[in-house]
Amino acid sequence: MLQIDKLIMPTSKEVEVLVIESVRLLAEDFDLVALQQPSAESALYGNDGVLDSMALVNLLADVEDAVSEQFGAAIALADEKAMSARHSPFLTIKTLAQAVLERIEA
Repeated sequence: MLQIDKLIMPTSKEVEVLVIESVRLLAEDFDLVALQQPSAESALYGNDGVLDSMALVNLLADVEDAVSEQFGAAIALADEKAMSARHSPFLTIKTLAQAVLERIEA
């Protein structure tokens, strides 16, 4: 009999923790002092953000990989929905975590 693995939906807190850990690791790699102890409200990208476009691309790839590993979901964060959004999903850890959760649920 064929077994189908069901995707277990993560909570918003679990996704937020995953994003925070990804940001912390990126901060180490890119020597970003402002993000070495990130919180949900930490600014990532945009006017108040610490990340340049290259660091943001690295973070998005890291988060996509972590989501696949931890939750078994394949998502794309730099998609048309994100690029055309009125408010960027990349502004803070909280907004990025919300974007991740929306894509897992889709």
